[in-house]
Amino acid sequence: MSKQITSTQKLIGISSLLAVGVLFGLSGVMAKYLSDSLNPYQVVEYRFAIALIAALAIVIFLRKKIHFGTHDKKTLALFAVSFPVSVILFTLAIFNTSVALAVFSFYIATLVSSFVLGKLFFGERIHIYKQIALALVLLAVVVFTDPFGSATLGVGFAFGLLSGVVQGIASSFQKKLSGTTDRISLLVLQTAVGAALAAIVLLVISEPLVVSLSGFDWFIAGVFGISMLAISYLFLVGFKYTNLNTGSILVSSELLFGPLFALLLLAESLGPHVIIGGILTAIAAVFANIAAPKKRG
Repeated sequence: MSKQITSTQKLIGISSLLAVGVLFGLSGVMAKYLSDSLNPYQVVEYRFAIALIAALAIVIFLRKKIHFGTHDKKTLALFAVSFPVSVILFTLAIFNTSVALAVFSFYIATLVSSFVLGKLFFGERIHIYKQIALALVLLAVVVFTDPFGSATLGVGFAFGLLSGVVQGIASSFQKKLSGTTDRISLLVLQTAVGAALAAIVLLVISEPLVVSLSGFDWFIAGVFGISMLAISYLFLVGFKYTNLNTGSILVSSELLFGPLFALLLLAESLGPHVIIGGILTAIAAVFANIAAPKKRG
């Protein structure tokens, strides 16, 4: 018999996943703030490098052994590369458009790619709620084009879409790996690859790997990097006490927190079409994570 989850544990699970939504929402704001001192690839390099140092410190402190189970090395390598590529693309989106549009475009592509990949590789059924979510996503894209005014779509929106597609691929690999692979080991791998990938790009474009930052910039960069570890830990706690569908909806609260923090901390204004498109995307995220209806008979 499965262990009964208490109301206190449910509250812990809900709070943990809401905290993930908050941290995700703050990530765009922190990247935007660092854009005054760093280019996109330096932002990614600093974030992954700080997260890697923190992860290795945890491994040493807990005396853990890094292991990756018996999975195919190709799957592991593709996951390790796809995740940082998604982060780089999202950072480029933040640099080229508002935080709100970057977040909304990311979720639009993530939802669609997750449906397609889930159907192709995991045999998941695109039930009525997912069909409604897809319809809402398409409607949101139409609204974002602002057919009655100036177009919203631009290079930043495109980078957000690409980031969401690659994140959908990374999530598919993570789904295959998460059952038998230690999460801390995965975190060490993806942060190491992310830092290395960003460093390679910086060397290719002849940009410095290390730049001078103010004390406050270092503080933001530190919080930015360590938040990746916090998100990973809160994911574990949250989904331990919350079912996958409800938990995914709670994490999607980034759609609210991202634009809200951008408005409060960066004074980013939102046009009516952006607000409507964002609301449609948020509703689509809820429908996408409603459990499939039971088949009759």
